[in-house]
Amino acid sequence: MSGTRGLRERLASVAGVWEGSYTHLTPAGAVLETYRSRQETRLDGDRWYERIIYLRDGAAPEVLDFRARFEGDDLVFDAAEFEGGARLVDGRFLLFPYRWSAEPGVEVVELVTFSGDDYKSRLWKRLRDGRLEQVTVIEEHRVPGEEPEIWH
Repeated sequence: MSGTRGLRERLASVAGVWEGSYTHLTPAGAVLETYRSRQETRLDGDRWYERIIYLRDGAAPEVLDFRARFEGDDLVFDAAEFEGGARLVDGRFLLFPYRWSAEPGVEVVELVTFSGDDYKSRLWKRLRDGRLEQVTVIEEHRVPGEEPEIWH
């Protein structure tokens, strides 16, 4: 596993604005929902800022902001409603297990695969009480020349 320096360098190389699509599937592979997304990320010293905007047809955009900090070899997200940590594996795979406090018994394990600095794919395994409930496939491309909004 890579240490903090590798993780920090990887995050710095992929900071920016990303556009993509989410597809939620049942464990058997049936499509539950598909929609577009926009993700804005930035690294500021030991702090990581991330905004995800979910763009569902016919609905107002849903915006989620996340904050994290480096702690040892991990990037740690710690808020009252959300907790998790990310670790870089082999320089290009980010393993990110997390939980939402509003959903007891539910945990998500996310695997991000970086294929260069301008393309990434993500897979979510959503487990309820240890059993697979849903799989999400996410594909994202960095938007050239766009900078994330400045927010704190």
